[in-house]
Amino acid sequence: MDYRTLMDIAILAGKIMLESNAETYRVEDTMNHILQTSNFETTEALAIATGLVATLDDPSIVDPITIVKRINSTATNLSNIAEVNTISRQLTSGEIEIPEAYLALQNISKVQYKQGYKDIATSILAASFALLLGGGILEMAAAGVNGALLALVLKGEKRLGMGSFVRNVVSSAVISIGAGLFQMFLFPSLNMNLVITSTIMPLVPGTAITNAIRDTLQGDYTSGGAKALEAFVVALSIALGVAIGLVIIGGGVS
Repeated sequence: MDYRTLMDIAILAGKIMLESNAETYRVEDTMNHILQTSNFETTEALAIATGLVATLDDPSIVDPITIVKRINSTATNLSNIAEVNTISRQLTSGEIEIPEAYLALQNISKVQYKQGYKDIATSILAASFALLLGGGILEMAAAGVNGALLALVLKGEKRLGMGSFVRNVVSSAVISIGAGLFQMFLFPSLNMNLVITSTIMPLVPGTAITNAIRDTLQGDYTSGGAKALEAFVVALSIALGVAIGLVIIGGGVS
């Protein structure tokens, strides 16, 4: 067995899962299952919100193998998490060999939805929240257009490489300005607050909040606290962006 490649598989699997916003206990469980296929005496995996540590050690090898991996960014991607879980189960059950598993993990990032589909989904999501929050056809249409504007802004910010805080502030500000302009120049009876609320929903850190609670209940207070802080910062940036947008358009449109 190629133990070093097995270690690379465990680290890569953990990296993909953490970057896709998986819970840290789930990441550790997946990595441990992969490492335990080595049948070594010592197999350890540690995951925190910003990094991974994995160790393999056994009397049959001269030096223990330890790898530390830093995680720099996260973005919710449930498809990636599901793919890693599937590959992990196939490897541990013997359905696939180590080289096949490693290649499959390396190719996960290449299997994604087209950006156009994501943009359309963002627009539909904003319109759907407008309906859910009690809005009418007018609010749904405005939220849908505003959602398309949000997708356009996020695409531009991604190319500029902005940090997450600045990205959320700018996006929220643009959303507020867009809703205000709709009411000022096109639809005076539009419920601007509902349109703003509906359109910022794709930015709300729901996954971070859920993971913070799950990790805390699992006893992983470091990761739970980090996720809770992340959710707070994201919420703060959204609130700040909305406030800036309202100030720019005068704040008195109602």
